[in-house]
Amino acid sequence: MRRSAMISITCDNCGAERPERLPSSEEWILGYDIELESPNAVQRSLRFLDHWDDRRVMEFGAIHLCSEQCKVEYKTAEAA
Repeated sequence: MRRSAMISITCDNCGAERPERLPSSEEWILGYDIELESPNAVQRSLRFLDHWDDRRVMEFGAIHLCSEQCKVEYKTAEAA
């Protein structure tokens, strides 16, 4: 009996769903979009990991991107 995934990971830019098993040629990007507030300012920080880590996909502020193109589009949209 094959078990299905308990969560579904989608690209935060285009909405593509990440398959449970990826072909070796396909690499998703995991990063963080964190907003920090202080009494004087609000700061936003985008950070990207150098590799995918299944243990960290549900952490606070995690973003999931299916390609370099989606990463560029996400960064452009967030900068606007």
